[in-house]
Amino acid sequence: MQLTWLKEIATDPGPHVSVYVDVSRDTENGAHEIAVRWQDARRRLEAEGAPAPAIAAIDGLAGETVGAPGRVGRAIVACPHGLELDVLLPVPPLREEAVTGPVAHLMPLVRALADDVRYVLVVLDRTGADITSTRTSAKALGIQDTHTVQGDHDLIHKIRGGGWAHLRYQHAVQDSWDHNAQAVAEDLDGLVREERPEVVLLAGETKAVAALKAKASHAVLEHLVDIPGGRGDGTNEEAFEAGVEQALQVVREQRCAAVVAEFEQEIGRTRTGQGPDRSGGAGRAVEGLAGVVDALRRSQVQTLLLNDDPTSTEVLWTGPDALVIGTSADEVRALGVAEPVQARADAVLVRALAATDAGIQLIDGEVALAGGVGAVLRYADPSTGG
Repeated sequence: MQLTWLKEIATDPGPHVSVYVDVSRDTENGAHEIAVRWQDARRRLEAEGAPAPAIAAIDGLAGETVGAPGRVGRAIVACPHGLELDVLLPVPPLREEAVTGPVAHLMPLVRALADDVRYVLVVLDRTGADITSTRTSAKALGIQDTHTVQGDHDLIHKIRGGGWAHLRYQHAVQDSWDHNAQAVAEDLDGLVREERPEVVLLAGETKAVAALKAKASHAVLEHLVDIPGGRGDGTNEEAFEAGVEQALQVVREQRCAAVVAEFEQEIGRTRTGQGPDRSGGAGRAVEGLAGVVDALRRSQVQTLLLNDDPTSTEVLWTGPDALVIGTSADEVRALGVAEPVQARADAVLVRALAATDAGIQLIDGEVALAGGVGAVLRYADPSTGG
């Protein structure tokens, strides 16, 4: 998961107010309960000295309901200059939080969106297609964009028969299919190049699917995955939805596996001192909190691997600059910060990742990480062991 979209918050010295609330309306008094919980949180923030303009920016948002169905959450971050972030979450936060400090608490947001997959869904027949461009988090919230591409050729049914007239009719039908497939392929190519989805899911009639694949560009074909289902009446919705979810889960697993494989290869080189050119030196990976912190200060981290633990009490020290971080106050003072501040380690790590356009991959037992954290680096630095 890339964190560049959080860079503006990460590079703002704060202070910030970070609020995570359950905005589900799944009980009769849901709206009232949401408002009451926010008022309690508001009083706690005021008592802790949170900046009044930041509280005011959040007021009216954290205590209101939303139109999304089911169990949903909301992440809101503000600073003295106003609202910085307001995101609906596809699931409620593990626990409601309202905190203030120099470092925005972004880990609950990352956790809620860690499994998010950008995808395009194409449901096809010989007349055209329904194309949905969305992401799993948006789908859960009922927010997605669907449009229809309808071919302009309507000879779509082949019939049994014989003779010259029949053969000409069959050719006309095939031309109709090809023209309609071409219209869908052109629309889909533009969408894939613009939206850059991780996968394109394709469902539909066998011959229509074959016609589209024959016309599709390489940019589409390299992302294409077939799933069961079709367009119109008679579709098995349960099998269709299961096919979509299975394909998306494969994307998640492949994404994680690729990061883990790269880390294990590079950390092996680091541990043995055998660099990629086999001439000695470190690989492009580090593990353990101290090693990761050092790499972050150098803007070396490409992707952080983290054993996510919401109950962790691990802390780091930092200053106004997102990359001035350390495992102790003295370490940060040595970097020129007169008054270091202490914050949750995951909050400090996420801030530094966002500030350097790096990514994060949450790991759940896929790999043993020293201290529960490691990183794939952009480049190896033999002088530092990573």
